[in-house]
Amino acid sequence: MDENDRRLMALFEAISRIPRGSKNEEGITRWFEAWASGRGFRARRDASGNLLIAVPPAPGWERAPGVILQGHLDMVCEKTPASTHDFTRDPIRLIREGDWVRADGTTLGADNGVALALAAAVAERTHTPRPPLELLFTVDEETGLTGVKGLQAGWLAGRTLINLDSESEGVFTVGCAGGRDVTIRRAPVRAAAPAGEAIVRLTVGGLCGGHSGIDIHRHRANALKLLARTLAGMRSPGEGRLMALSGGTRRNAIPRDAVARLACPAAGIETLRRQAQAAEALFRAEFPAETTLFLSIEEEPSAAGPLDALSAGESAAVIHLLLALPHGVAQLSPDFEGLVHTSGNLAMAAVSAESLRIVTSQRSLTRSALDAASESVRAVAALAGARWETESEYPPWTPDLSSPLLDRCRRVYRECTRTEPRVSALHAGLECAIIGSIYPDMEMISFGPTTENAHSPSERLHVPSFCRLQGFLVALLASLAAA
Repeated sequence: MDENDRRLMALFEAISRIPRGSKNEEGITRWFEAWASGRGFRARRDASGNLLIAVPPAPGWERAPGVILQGHLDMVCEKTPASTHDFTRDPIRLIREGDWVRADGTTLGADNGVALALAAAVAERTHTPRPPLELLFTVDEETGLTGVKGLQAGWLAGRTLINLDSESEGVFTVGCAGGRDVTIRRAPVRAAAPAGEAIVRLTVGGLCGGHSGIDIHRHRANALKLLARTLAGMRSPGEGRLMALSGGTRRNAIPRDAVARLACPAAGIETLRRQAQAAEALFRAEFPAETTLFLSIEEEPSAAGPLDALSAGESAAVIHLLLALPHGVAQLSPDFEGLVHTSGNLAMAAVSAESLRIVTSQRSLTRSALDAASESVRAVAALAGARWETESEYPPWTPDLSSPLLDRCRRVYRECTRTEPRVSALHAGLECAIIGSIYPDMEMISFGPTTENAHSPSERLHVPSFCRLQGFLVALLASLAAA
């Protein structure tokens, strides 16, 4: 490890000492403002709290077009059950294990601390050929891209942007999916179940779940879908009225657990148990990767009077709605082998005798396909007599495989490493998509060092790839300055 690599690691360690969970970026912002002031760089914030640092070019390269280095200031704050870490005040404790660095029982914050450290390290190398730089550090990326959505046209001078928020060395990301959440609401039809009916709880659990973009192609089961299929197989006329149903925790996660409460004749409980056991066996065969999948039927204490429940027809309507809503891969990319182009996620449901709310999430690499996927959800809602609304969306970053910036990156990477890089797109959101919608003439690419298990306490950073990426970034900036 040479002097430049040691400085890069020192910057990453300094950044890691500052608490910077989403919506708590004030400390790290002030640190970078002080860092910039100490080097004579101009730093300013916008109304959303995003930070922009202007770095002068190396001597002799004043006429070179400017380049933006971009990452986000916040990190996901997760820890093990045994950890006593306080993310509002405690520094991240780094542990080196061979070529890897991890944190002590918490997320590491390499997502996206590596971008902050790389940008700062390159900016400090004042005698290396490079163009004028803008270091764009956004806030609140991890909870909905809210910082970058607040960018204003005209704030950035450069028209070449390098996003440093990718996670595999040697892979250039040139596109990402756009996303849209559609929420369905309906006022259920109620009809009290007779007094003396048994109350049973049907649970589907133990599923793998996963990220609704990155993991949607891995043939993982959706707990809400399995619950609806089980309920559809159990129901007979006038029996098994729904009292409540719920499942899913986040818009961008495949549901791992779901539960329904039913009112039914006591004499039918054993039949329901057998049906649940049969469904569990069927689902285990259908989803072999779900090794801990289970279905259970538990009886709850009966109420003295009539039970507040949905009518038999309304119970059927809810089950049919969950069955009909699209989930999973809808289309594969024609340009990238194995990459999902368009998908849907039945993300969350909360149903009671008073209300129904279902949240779906659609993703696609093109806006037209995203519109079509969303329209399918709206059509199903309309057929169910429900209303819908769009609650959150961001545009796709559609890949441009003829990009001159991509050609230059590939050439410089081959010169630096004697290896051929891969080119890919991501079936998840990157800030490039938002920036490209605000600055349509911006040429962009994304890359980063190898990191694993982001957003979990198992997150770790491969140090050699981190250091090699600094060398590549320096060479790329020199090439861009000379262009």
